[in-house]
Amino acid sequence: MKNKIALIAGAANEVGQAISIKFARSGAKLILVDSDSQGLDAVALDKDVAGALLDKVSLDPTDSNSVKAAVANLLERHGAVDILINNFDHKDGLPISEGTLTNWESSLKENLTPVISFCLNVIPAMQKRKYGRIVTVGSLEYLGVQNRSNYSTSKSALFGMTRSFALETAKDGITVNQVIKGDIKLQHADELSAEAEAKAAGVMPVQRLGKPEDIAFAVAYLAVDSSRYVTGQNLIVCGGKSIYSSMSA
Repeated sequence: MKNKIALIAGAANEVGQAISIKFARSGAKLILVDSDSQGLDAVALDKDVAGALLDKVSLDPTDSNSVKAAVANLLERHGAVDILINNFDHKDGLPISEGTLTNWESSLKENLTPVISFCLNVIPAMQKRKYGRIVTVGSLEYLGVQNRSNYSTSKSALFGMTRSFALETAKDGITVNQVIKGDIKLQHADELSAEAEAKAAGVMPVQRLGKPEDIAFAVAYLAVDSSRYVTGQNLIVCGGKSIYSSMSA
């Protein structure tokens, strides 16, 4: 990954921060993008990230015109984007009885539209250079989950998108993959009680919740040249939960 330019879209949350740190330590040059300007600044202050930072951009990722303009500007200024990471996760799931078309449209807008926008604007430049790595961070709830159908639908769409984009771009030296995250313990989310955390960890074959770093390691593998023969894949990082657990439990 040394000296590769990595655009990390959705860099301000804890998973995005872990990816940014992992990439910086692996020698990549970073372009950080997020709607959360304060969170973006906080990530940029990390000593490893600061030493690898090329640029940071605060924008609304659901605004396709803003994404198009930002990517064009970044390509002009830095010459290339070798690696694109899409890390968007807006959890607003509701049961059918409470959901409205607005809720469904919101889920698609927050979770799917940004990924498509960044891909559509970055891929042509990658095709010209005959090189690119695209990794999207998804959710295990793409399998379907009770009372969160709008959210799981938006995540399911990423599965088909990943495979379809991979088929179209493989001849151009571009790989397109997805890391599907399971249950991740986040420091800034609502804290679980010790009992609730133990119960959640107890359904995992590995007997613990995941960490943001677990996702970052998997993303990094799919972003480097050693994974060049891997494309169109959806790598599930869930501590083994997907093997046997019912998502509706």
